[in-house]
Parts: sequence; C-alpha cells; structure tokens
Amino acid sequence: MTPSTENGNQMDRTFGTSRRRSRIEHRPTEFLNELRPEIESIREENDMNTYSKHKNEYFLSTNEWDNSGAPSLTDVTSHVSTHSKNDNANMIPPKRSIALILVNSIMSDMSFGVALPTSPSYTQKLGGTDAFSGLVVGIPTLISLLMLYPMLLFATPKSAKGYTLYYRPMLVSVFAHSVGHLLYCMADQANWLYLILIGRMFNGIGFTMFLYHKKYTTDKLLVGQNRRTFLATLNILAQTLGFMAGPFLGGILAKGTRNLENRVFNQYTGGSWFMMYIWILFGVFLVIFYKEVYPKDDHTVLEKPVDVDENSGPLSLRHIYLLSFLGLAAFVSYFNISGYQTSIPIYANKLYNYNAYQSGNFISLAALVISPFVFFSTFLSRWLEDRHIMLIGFIIGIIALVLHLVLDTLHKIPVQAYFVLYSIMMYGFSIGSAPLVSLASKQMQPKYHVLSSVLFQVGLSLSNTVGAICGGAIYSITTVGFIGLCIGLSVVSFIQFLTLWNSMKLKLN
Repeated sequence: MTPSTENGNQMDRTFGTSRRRSRIEHRPTEFLNELRPEIESIREENDMNTYSKHKNEYFLSTNEWDNSGAPSLTDVTSHVSTHSKNDNANMIPPKRSIALILVNSIMSDMSFGVALPTSPSYTQKLGGTDAFSGLVVGIPTLISLLMLYPMLLFATPKSAKGYTLYYRPMLVSVFAHSVGHLLYCMADQANWLYLILIGRMFNGIGFTMFLYHKKYTTDKLLVGQNRRTFLATLNILAQTLGFMAGPFLGGILAKGTRNLENRVFNQYTGGSWFMMYIWILFGVFLVIFYKEVYPKDDHTVLEKPVDVDENSGPLSLRHIYLLSFLGLAAFVSYFNISGYQTSIPIYANKLYNYNAYQSGNFISLAALVISPFVFFSTFLSRWLEDRHIMLIGFIIGIIALVLHLVLDTLHKIPVQAYFVLYSIMMYGFSIGSAPLVSLASKQMQPKYHVLSSVLFQVGLSLSNTVGAICGGAIYSITTVGFIGLCIGLSVVSFIQFLTLWNSMKLKLN
C-alpha cells in the first residue's frame, strides 16, 4: 500500500469520526433529554452521600457511635428528645412582659402598704377607731376575693380556649388603683370616713392581680418546670420591695407634709396622690410594651391549653388534702405578715412612742434588710426541692414568733429585738410560701392548675383581711393572744406539711 493510500484511508477515518462527533454535538437537545433522568439521579445520589458524610462527621465529633462504628438511631433520638425537653424545662415568657408583671407586683404591694403608717391617724381624724383602721387596711383583699370569679371569666374568655389573657386584668388593676387612690385622697375634703373605705375597696379590685402575678410566673403553658420556682421567688422579691417602698413612701410624705393645712394634699393623702400618678404612668408603659402570648405562638408556648372540661380523672383524696394544705399554708403565711404589718404603727406607738414616719421607716427598713436574702433565695431552686425551701421557711418563721412571744411575755422587748424578729418572721414565711403554686403546678394534673391558683388566692385574700383586722385590734385581743394565734396557726399548717412530706417528692398524678 502506497503512502498516499494510507494517508487517504487515515484521513477518511478521521473525517468519519469527526462527522459522527459533529452529528452528536449538533443535536444535543434530543440526546440530553434522554439522559436527563439519569443525570438527575446521579446528582441526587451525590448530594445524599455528601450529607451523610457530614452527618457522620458530626456524630463522630460528639462520640455518639455504637459498637459497629455507625451512629445509633436510639442514641440520636434520645439526644434530640433530651435536648428538646431541656429547652422546654428552661423556657420563659418574653422578658419585657415578665418585667411588667413584676413591676405590677411591686406597685400593688406599694398601694397596699402606703396607707399603713397613716391609716390609724387618718381614720381617727375622721372619727374612726383602730379596728376600723385595720378594716381599711384589710378590706381590699376581701374585695379582691369577691371579684376573683368575675375576673377569671374576664381574663379567660371562651375565645382564648383555656389560655389566660394577662393583659386584661393588668389594665383593670391600673384603672381600679387610680380611682381607689383618688377617692382615698378626697375623703378628708369630703369629711366622710367611709370614702376611705370605698377608695380602698377600689384598690381591692386591682388586687385581683395578686392571683395573676403568681399564676403568670408558674403558668405551665409559658414557664418551663425548671424556671417556675425561680420566677415565683422573684415575685416574692417584688412583693418584698413593694412592702419596703409603700410604707416608706407613706411615712416620708407624711413627715414632709405634716405642716400643710390643705385638706386635699396633706400628711394623710400625700402617698396616695403619688401612687395614683405612678399607676397612670405604668398604664402608658403597659399599653406600649406589654406583649401577650397566645397559644398559636409555637416558640413561646410549651403546649396547648388544657380544656377544663376534659375527662382527665377526678380529684383523689391525696389531691384534695394537698389543695387544703395549699390554701391553709397561704392563709397562715400572709396572716402573720399582714397582721404584724398592721399592728406595727399601734404596737410601736405604745411601746416606743413611734409616729407615722417612724413606723413607716420601721416596716420599710425590715423589707430592705431581707430583700438581699430573698433575692439569693431565688437560686435555691437549683439545688433544693420545693419542699425543702418550704421547710426552711416555716421553721425560721415559727422560731421568730416563739422568741417574740417569750420576750413580750417577759416585757423585755427592746425595739432592736422587735425589729430583728419581725424581719426574720417576714423572711421565713415569704420564702416558705413562695413555692406553693409552683409545687401544685408540678404535682397536680393540668386540669386543676387554675383551681390550685384560686385556692392560694383565696387563702391570701382571707389572711390579709383577717390578719389586718386582728393586727389593728392587737390590744383588744392582747399582744400575747395575737402572737399566740399566729404561732398556733403556723404549727397546724406545719404539721399538715410534714404529713405530706413524702408525697411532695414525686408527682401525685
């Protein structure tokens, strides 16, 4: 074969190959359409391999491998489930809403305590007695008890489907306290004793928020289990600060205006005028900044509200016994605190010749002293169970009461000892009562959480009213009789608490 022939054949083969390649390249649409399913399949397989590789590297870094070297499905599920449960256990509502709830708690207690230093002298000026003065202090919580059911209907409408709308009672509290303080201030101008009582009754409508302070900080739908006792104790701290600021404010304004002859703004009404303006200002902040949480907000609600009519089982005898203890413990704790606070202006005036300003400072300084201890007590829930916190609190309170009874019987009760014992008693029963609603939320079925909160509020309202009346009449029932009554009620509650000790360790339902 000649070179020219070979070159020709080679050129023919090259030319033929080029023509075939050219035909393929020049009709790509039909060809690629046929291969596209295979290309997509290869691409998806490659993506899955890449994802699987990264996932395996993650489990390798977290040491969650089984014996075969592959991640265990059980371990993965357990890890995710545990992580989710921990997140739920530590969940809290929006912080600005918590702040407004706690500020409302402070201001409510300020409104309750601002009249303590001046109430005896104010009622006496208008023709009232010490017992009537105690009624003026205690009547608001009785009204709050009567208004409790209407407020529950207002705050939990059918449209909320079991969820509580806390914004509604907060607005009511702003309006009621503003009107109540205004009427209280106008009693001297009107020269009508009962206008003081009517004004305080309006304050009582605002005091229905005492229920919602505790309910919000322990709401099973909003607050994780690990945070309920912490937030409930923060509410106790807010109450303590309110107890401190209210009487101090009433006392210092009484001192600053005692020479005024104005019948509208004077030593008896200065504190209430101040509180009225503060409530109006708080209402503005409430409208602007408060954020309500609804069940549809998946990131801020732990679970769906429970239908109160659902068939989740009746109350057992143990549940009923627990609820009775809840109400009794709340009653005893706040009976002692409210009774002592109301009796201080009368008791200290007789023993130490204290005026309204000094009595207000006495009450306020005691609250200021225990405030740091109450604050540090908020962290006890990290290491102690609710029952242990309650045990410590009740023992401290009872010891302080017994020591006061001994010193009062011996007529050797200097003002320093009285101040220390009162402070210790208030601290003990404050932290002892703090976990009550939180404990009930952990042990009772969700269906009965509202019931437990209501029973707590009933005990609190009755104790503030009865305690204030007894404290105002401390010399009518004798000092020994008053302190002995506080001790007797505390011991009965403490014995019932001990009978429930083992049951409180685990859930009852």
